[in-house]
Amino acid sequence: MPTIAVLEDQLLQSLDQLSPQARRQAIRRLLPSAAYLERAVERNRPRIEALANQRGLDWNTLTEDQKEQLVDQVLHE
Repeated sequence: MPTIAVLEDQLLQSLDQLSPQARRQAIRRLLPSAAYLERAVERNRPRIEALANQRGLDWNTLTEDQKEQLVDQVLHE
């Protein structure tokens, strides 16, 4: 497989442009275990649900893409 040179900043900017599905794939590749992320979400579920409620959303009825978008918005605020 050929190797390409990409600056870290360019890579991070590219990650910001990925779809929610592609971000999940990138996270799974970067984390030692996708289970780590799942545990982090579960540990913080009450807080995440509260943030959704503050925005007039019901976390339990959101699609996976909507959940990803909400978390992404919260992280970038």
